[in-house]
Amino acid sequence: MIGNIINTVSTRIALAALAIVLLLLNSNFLGSEGLGIVGILVLEVAIYLLISNLICGGSLIYFASKKKQNELLISSYTWILITASLFFFVTSYVPYLQSDFAKDVFFLGLLQSGVGTHINLLAGKQKIKQFNSITLLQVVVQMGSLCVFYFLLDQANVQAFINSTYLGYGLAFVVSFIRLIPQLEKNISLPHFSLFKELIQYGFYLQIANVTQLLNYRLSYLLLNHYSGVSAVGTFMPGVQLSEGVLLPSKSIGIVQYAKISRLKSRKQAALLSVKLLKITILLSLPLILILILIPSSIYASVLKEDFRNTPQIIALMGIGVLALAGEIILSRYFSGTGQQKVNASSSSLGLLVTVVAGFSLIPSFGMWGAAITASCSFVSIFVFLLYRMIRSTDLQLRDFWFRKEDVVFLKRLIRLVRRKG
Repeated sequence: MIGNIINTVSTRIALAALAIVLLLLNSNFLGSEGLGIVGILVLEVAIYLLISNLICGGSLIYFASKKKQNELLISSYTWILITASLFFFVTSYVPYLQSDFAKDVFFLGLLQSGVGTHINLLAGKQKIKQFNSITLLQVVVQMGSLCVFYFLLDQANVQAFINSTYLGYGLAFVVSFIRLIPQLEKNISLPHFSLFKELIQYGFYLQIANVTQLLNYRLSYLLLNHYSGVSAVGTFMPGVQLSEGVLLPSKSIGIVQYAKISRLKSRKQAALLSVKLLKITILLSLPLILILILIPSSIYASVLKEDFRNTPQIIALMGIGVLALAGEIILSRYFSGTGQQKVNASSSSLGLLVTVVAGFSLIPSFGMWGAAITASCSFVSIFVFLLYRMIRSTDLQLRDFWFRKEDVVFLKRLIRLVRRKG
């Protein structure tokens, strides 16, 4: 497991670095307005993925070691085609829900859902390195092609970003399918309706959690766009994206944790493992958030342009919330990996309630400052709720979450292994 964590952490470090470069490119070539448009487009694709991931997301990881791969793959493809077509119709013809990027969202959603299907099946089979390599490939191709559009073809516009995304998603789809072929059975068997039922039942509460979690993340974008305009969204985005970079350790560890816990039969073992990983995550995340806060505003302004001078203040207001979110990722993986998706759905719903109340109270008056405070309030409420439920449903005590010497020793060992791997 430690080997998979090291590989995942290394991959996520590379992804975080590429995300920063992507942010720099888009902020300098597109400006705050163009960056805001990109944010809305990405949000629309993410909304569709929430629908497709009802079957193509965590359900596949959970059932990959329990069901036939061919049947899972065909079930996922069927679901993708149905949901993508319905989503395209809604965003093209339904009043008030129409999108300027309906066709792009449709095709990008198809590609990304396919990639997600392939790599989640690989992850469920403990092929974590292949999962990571394909994820990295997708971003590298997108970044490389975007540089070609910006620097060589002199196409500094939103369409260049869209085209580069097509290339990244398209190649990742092909490569991930090729990597999945050895895992497929030789005899093709069509899935029974009962399999769809199982996938949907497992994924339902998982996706409720994901839907409400996405709204927790991005409702502020929509409110900012409504009250302050798309430029305010673009100005707010770097602070959010850099803060989310702090989630690198928790997301990396969470992928391996979820795949591992899904195969464990003992909830006690799953809980003890999760507590250890939670403490490691907090120890890794705290220094990262402090570094982002302490970087001078002048550096952000010189690198990202003057529009983004207030980025460290935004990160500071989100700091406690982001740290809580890092811990929440580990706790939520415990509940989903042990089949307790309702707990995650309840926690995300609580967070969304806090987001709505705080967002409508603060954002109209305080703009992006209110959005940052809203995010912190929401993330802290989710973390506290999940911590309470974990203590209540296990033999653990609050003192079991305190940091001990062996936690620091484990962290040092992990860091040494990462350095040696590097």
